[in-house]
Amino acid sequence: MNAVRPPSPSAPPSPPTAAAPAAPRGGPDLSAAELADLRPHVITLEDGKLATGAPSEPRDVGAYRTTTGDVDALFETHLPAFIAAHAPGPVPVVLYAHGGLVDKASGFGIAQQQVAWWKENGVYPIHFVWETGLGTALWDALRRWASGGRRGWVDEAKDTFLEVAARLLGGGGIWNDMKIDAAAASVKGGGGHYFVRALARFMAEHPNEIEVHAVGHSAGSIFHSHLLDAALEADVPEISSLSLLAPAVRVDTFSKLVMPHARSGKIARVAIFTMDDEAERADTCLRIYNKSLLYLVSASFEPQKATPILGMAKFLTRDAELADFFTGASADGDLVLAPNAVGVRTASAATSHGDFDDDAPTMESVARRVAGVGAVSAFPKGRSREIAPWPEYEDVPGAVAGTRSADGAGGTDAAPGTGARRALCIGVDAYPDEGDRLRGCVADARAWAEALRAAQFEVTELTDAAATRDAILRGILELVSQAAPGDVLAVQYSGHGTFVPDLDADEEDGDVAKDEALCPVDFRKQGRLIIDDDLARIWDVIPEGVALTAFFDSCHSGSANRAPRVDLTPVGDSLPRAVVLTREDEQAYRADRGVAPVSDDDDAVRDAAIASVLASEVVAPAAPRAAGVRREVLFSACKATEVAWESGGHGDFTRTALPLLTTGVGSVSNRDFVRQVVEQFGANRRQTPEFHGEEVLGGRILLGTASASAVAADGVATVGTGTVTPVGPGPRTDDGAASDRQRDAVVAILRATADLLEG
Repeated sequence: MNAVRPPSPSAPPSPPTAAAPAAPRGGPDLSAAELADLRPHVITLEDGKLATGAPSEPRDVGAYRTTTGDVDALFETHLPAFIAAHAPGPVPVVLYAHGGLVDKASGFGIAQQQVAWWKENGVYPIHFVWETGLGTALWDALRRWASGGRRGWVDEAKDTFLEVAARLLGGGGIWNDMKIDAAAASVKGGGGHYFVRALARFMAEHPNEIEVHAVGHSAGSIFHSHLLDAALEADVPEISSLSLLAPAVRVDTFSKLVMPHARSGKIARVAIFTMDDEAERADTCLRIYNKSLLYLVSASFEPQKATPILGMAKFLTRDAELADFFTGASADGDLVLAPNAVGVRTASAATSHGDFDDDAPTMESVARRVAGVGAVSAFPKGRSREIAPWPEYEDVPGAVAGTRSADGAGGTDAAPGTGARRALCIGVDAYPDEGDRLRGCVADARAWAEALRAAQFEVTELTDAAATRDAILRGILELVSQAAPGDVLAVQYSGHGTFVPDLDADEEDGDVAKDEALCPVDFRKQGRLIIDDDLARIWDVIPEGVALTAFFDSCHSGSANRAPRVDLTPVGDSLPRAVVLTREDEQAYRADRGVAPVSDDDDAVRDAAIASVLASEVVAPAAPRAAGVRREVLFSACKATEVAWESGGHGDFTRTALPLLTTGVGSVSNRDFVRQVVEQFGANRRQTPEFHGEEVLGGRILLGTASASAVAADGVATVGTGTVTPVGPGPRTDDGAASDRQRDAVVAILRATADLLEG
C-alpha cells in the first residue's frame, strides 16, 4: 500500500495578529447520568495506575475513578452484553488513547463525543483517559513571554526562541513525565497491564467473539506503543488494526515496540494519518508557535534537537524500515497524508495537528477500518471541543530588561536599532546547605551591576533566593530574545560551579565524561543545575549583529569535559567557588533530566516505567554546535584544572577584573582585557582567567558592538597581543553585514599570522 498523497496544498495561512477570544477551560460538564453511561467504556488512569477501593458513582468528572472492579465488570457484564446484541461476531473492540494536550475533563469530552457513535457502527469502544495535560503553567509562561512584541522578531526567529524557551523552562521534563505515565500503564502494577491480562483471559475463554483494534491521537501513540507490546506479551492473540493520528511517538520507540509485531503480523494492519512537511510548517501550535506541535516536540521536548518523530513525514520516510513498510512498492502499512479526499479509508480533511480526532473524514476512515465496512454513520461534532484546556491570553507588553528588582519587575524597552545595552548580574551566597555558603557573590553582582550601569547598561539583578535555575534561564532568555542588531548584552555570574555526568554523549571522555554546570540557589538535592549545553542552546539563538559577553566568577571553564581533581579545602579566609555533587545530587540531576528514577520515590511502577521508556529510546550523541555562528564571548575566572576563589568579600576574579573593565570598555580588545587581568594576578597566581570564544571575537572591542574591533590611538587595530595593519581612523560601529564578514575574515587571518610570528 502506497502513501496517500494530498492534492496540491494551498499557501500557508498568515500568522494571527491578535489573540483569539477566550476558550472554555477543559471539556464539557457531564452529568452524573452521563458519567454512568460512560462507566462501561472509560478507564481512567492516574500516573498509569487504577484507583483503589470500590467502584463509585461520581457526580462530576473530577470524582470519577476506575478500579479493578470496573475493569472486571467490563469483561464480565458490559462487553458480553454488547457481543450478545451484535451476534454473530467477531465484534470489533476499539482501544482509544487521546493526545497529550488533553486534561481529564477534555478526555471525557472526547469519550462522550465518540462512544455512542462507535456503538452505532457495531464497535465496542474503550477509552483510556490518562491525564496528560501538558503543563498549563508552561504554556501560560510561554504565551505571556511570547505575546509581548519582541524587537526585530520574525516568525522563524520567534519559533527558534520559543523552542529554546520551551525546553529550558520545563517542557522537556513535562513531556518526559507524560511518556513515563504512558509507559507506567503497561508495566506490572499499571492499570493498562491489568486490563490487557484481563483482555487476554477473555479472548482465551471466548475465542472468535471479539477482535481488538487500537486508535491513538498524538501522544496516544506513545501510550499504545507500550500497551500493545504488553498486550501481545500477555497472549492477546492479535491486534487487528492500529490507526495512529498525527503520532507524537519517537521513531526509535515505535520501531522497537511496534514494528516487530507489525512485521510478524501480530499487529495485522497499521495506518498513520498525518500531514506532509509543508502542512506541518503551515500549522500553528496554540497561536504562539508557527509550526505544528510535532515540530515543537522534536525541537524542544525531546532531549536531542530534531529528534525523529513518527508523525512527521520527513522523518518517517527517511527511516529505511519505515519507508519500506509504509511507502515501498509492496508496502504493508498505509501512510495517509492530509488533507486529501482519496478513498473511503484514506480520506482526511485535517489541516492542523489538533484536527485529526475531531475531523469527520479522518474518523470515518478509521471507523471503516475498524468495523470492516464501507459505510459508517456520520461522525458527530464534539461538544465544547477546543485546542487546549487552558484559556487564551490577550497580548500583553513583553517583559523587558531594565533596572529591575530581583523579581524582575519594571524596566522599559528601547527602540530597534538604537544599540541598547542590557545586562543581567547574578550572585548567590545564601545556598540552603551551610557548607555551600559563600560570602562575596552578592557583593560581586552588585559591583558588576554598578560598573555596567556606569557603562550605560540597563541592569537586572538576581541574588540569593531569587537566583533559581528557572529565574536565571528566563533572565538570559529575556536578554537574547529582546535583542536587535547593534545591541550589546552582558551576563555576570558569581557562585558555585560544578561538574555533572554527561547524559547526552556530547562530550568525548566516555564513562567519565562531564558537563560543566553553574549552581543556582536551588541546585542541591533537586538537580536544578544549569549546564553548558543549556547555555549553548541560548547562545546559538543570539541574533546576528548582537554582541553578548559573559563574566563567570566560578569554576565554570566553558571548555573542559572532565572534572578536574582539585583541592577544595578553604585557605584562611579564602573559599573555593566549586562544589562536588553527592550521589544523591547526581541522582536528582538525572531525574530532573528524565533519565533516572527519583531515588527516594519508592514507586516500583514509576521506576519500571522509566526503565521501559529508556529501553525504547536510542541515546545518540548530541549534534555539535554549528561552526561559524558562535557569537558569545566568555571570560572565566580560572582554567579547567583550577579553582575560582573568593577572599576579602569578593571573588578574586571580580576584584581584579572590575578596575580593568572600567578603564577598558571601549578601548581594549577582549583578548587584551583578559591578558591584562592575568598580568594583574601575577606570576604566582592560584587561578588563571581565560577567554573563550571564536578567534575573531578576541579582536572585538570589550563590551562593544558586534562590528567594533579594538583600535589603538594611532589607528592600528589591536588583536590579542599583536599589532596588525591599520583598518581605519577610529572604531567601527556600522552594521553592514558584508563588510563585517570581510573584516572578520581579515582579522582572523591576521591574528593567525601574528600568533605564528609570536610562536
